[in-house]
Amino acid sequence: MFIDTDETRKLRQKYNLQMQKSGIKTFQDMDRIEMEALESGDLSQKYKELIALGISISKACYG
Repeated sequence: MFIDTDETRKLRQKYNLQMQKSGIKTFQDMDRIEMEALESGDLSQKYKELIALGISISKACYG
């Protein structure tokens, strides 16, 4: 049912590279924004990912 996390990351990197090579500026800008968002600052990447996980769970739960 679920894909292995490492496999998901590899697929994502593969498709991100293809988007980068396409020359479409939007893909390049989105990649840059993601990299900047994940940089450690006031919060580490770990906590940013946990916050994103919590938001995604709360948005997908019907209750």
